[in-house]
Amino acid sequence: MTAEKTRLLFAALFTCGLTCEFVSAQDFWSTVRVYERLRDGSAEAECRNHASLLVKSIQNATYWAVKMLDSSANFPSGVLEGNVYNLGDFDECLSVDTGHVRGRYCLATLNLLGPASPVSKEQQKSRPVHYAHRALDPYTNAWDQIQNRGERWRFARDAIKLAVCAPKSCTSLDVQRAMLDVYSTITATLNATLRVEVPEKLCQTKQNFEASFLDVLFFAVIGILTGTVSAGTILDYGLKKGDLKVCSMWKQILLCWSARKNFMGLSNMEKESDTDLNFLFGIRLFSILLVIACHKVGFTTAGPVKNPSFQEQSFSQLQYMPILHGDLVVDTFFFLAGFLLTVGLLKALRRPISGVKVSVWPLYLFRFLRLTPAYMLTILFYMSVLPKMGSGPLWPVTVVPESEYCRDNWWLNALYLNNYVHVDRSCIEQGWYIPCDMHMFVVCAPLVLLVHRRPRIGKALLATLIIASVLAPFLTIWIRDTDAMLLFFLDFLSGSRVHPYFSAVYVKSHVRGSPYLIGVLIGLIYMSKRQKRLAKANSLPLLLIGFAMAMATTFSAALFYGNEGAAAASPAARALYGALHRPVWAFALGIIVLAISLGRIGFMRKVLSWKPLVPLSKLSYGAFLVHVVILWYSAGSAREATYNNTFIMILKTMGDTAVTFGAALLLYLSVEAPIRDMAKLALSVR
Repeated sequence: MTAEKTRLLFAALFTCGLTCEFVSAQDFWSTVRVYERLRDGSAEAECRNHASLLVKSIQNATYWAVKMLDSSANFPSGVLEGNVYNLGDFDECLSVDTGHVRGRYCLATLNLLGPASPVSKEQQKSRPVHYAHRALDPYTNAWDQIQNRGERWRFARDAIKLAVCAPKSCTSLDVQRAMLDVYSTITATLNATLRVEVPEKLCQTKQNFEASFLDVLFFAVIGILTGTVSAGTILDYGLKKGDLKVCSMWKQILLCWSARKNFMGLSNMEKESDTDLNFLFGIRLFSILLVIACHKVGFTTAGPVKNPSFQEQSFSQLQYMPILHGDLVVDTFFFLAGFLLTVGLLKALRRPISGVKVSVWPLYLFRFLRLTPAYMLTILFYMSVLPKMGSGPLWPVTVVPESEYCRDNWWLNALYLNNYVHVDRSCIEQGWYIPCDMHMFVVCAPLVLLVHRRPRIGKALLATLIIASVLAPFLTIWIRDTDAMLLFFLDFLSGSRVHPYFSAVYVKSHVRGSPYLIGVLIGLIYMSKRQKRLAKANSLPLLLIGFAMAMATTFSAALFYGNEGAAAASPAARALYGALHRPVWAFALGIIVLAISLGRIGFMRKVLSWKPLVPLSKLSYGAFLVHVVILWYSAGSAREATYNNTFIMILKTMGDTAVTFGAALLLYLSVEAPIRDMAKLALSVR
């Protein structure tokens, strides 16, 4: 074959458009040729007959047949920039139903392996010296741009996703063989090889779902909650001032479910709360907003994107490190939990109620009741409604597995063991945080009591645990030879649960304990110094030191991103960084908290404790539980690849955040606040 023909074939590979469907059978990458292979191949008779009818109907321009052809995909443009998705028209394909032939949407993966032709000496001489890396080198071979040579930071360009609308009577294996026969002609001409995969789960037809037992159970629970909240709200509106003091116990219980009372309570700061700590509402809110933003970027990048090159470039740009190292925000929640546990418990110990001895068991019970009901309702939603609330080309491999994991392993979440057992199939991907928080609470509550009653022993034990919590990630990273931190490369985004760092380091309570323990330490310092104010001259420098430490920790992630950062670091360097960056972040937060609470920085305190932030902050737990549902729905129901840049991602995140907090409000009014108030009522009676 002449070089001219080869160039024409290569151009056809990347530029074939809609007109390819209506030209002669000699044109390449034609969906018609796939139908012809189905007709003439080794498929079952029904499939061959339907394929034959389809081809004839296309020749006659019959509406249903052209719809199937029109909904199928051509080779995508922009492959060199990372656009490997052409999802066709999912809904158009599934709408085909003649009574004899029904449309079946199949999403195939075409894995390309081409020759890596060396650059000629003439090209090397004319190449500017600043093109040091092949991703930026316009003189490199095009196949080198397509194939992944092991760079983790690069997104795959050699796995093309193409949709084909085939007759329902044809199996995924039939479609796979037909596509391989058709498309291997091109790759053979280009001296390249091809492997086609058409998973059965990605061949979909229009379905009518029937209600299962879990669906009935979920809506029964929703009905009971709705009725109880309605009854409590009606009772609340009927009460007059002063009636609450003489209410019977059952009325007090029912009032715990009043939507009016709980909604009004959202904007109120607890009377017992320390006004010096009201700024923590703002820190908590901004932290959950950053969590949502980080997850949105990850979910979007892992899905159909036209320009993953944008994400690749961000790995070497400092301004994106707050998102790429956004996993530090989780340590903010651990720190706050340890800090508030210490402050709250020490306050209770220093104003004892006559005849009542402070014990950890009521604390454990209250914590369990505070976290578990909303958690379990979310899991029930995953098990029942979630897989049936939408559809899409990628729905079976994104949303459906999440429901299956919860059906199999929900009991591990109920026992708070899902971050240690079956992590690769854990229910609710972000649910690892909740057992971590519970485990640390169980350990630290008696630790604070010990510090109060036996200060010398308690403080020594706290110091020992902090040292152990730093050594644990160091040894784990060293022995398992994992990354130093969570890197948002494709190997993590496409399978986080089985990622070595995520499963061995990121989700384990004993490895993530340092921020929580440092929160306890800062809480002890705060309680010992709260009667003394820092001088204004000392407050601002202390605050700046905390911010400097936090920024240094955040932007230090650049050491492990970029072209060679993750691979270049030695095991010792990775282990040392992995052990220290989270406690340094927690200490930075501690310095900031002490500077604002004990110092004279009124502006920061006023901004972070601004009243509109308070109700949103109180919805943070519900937002944490439900926001990934929104993200899964967006990812699974995507009909086409999207273009991304910074501004577009901000707009998308704002929309998802608004929906998230709307759902979190419903969860708060119907489950969180009522259960919390009932637990308080029960403990007060006790």
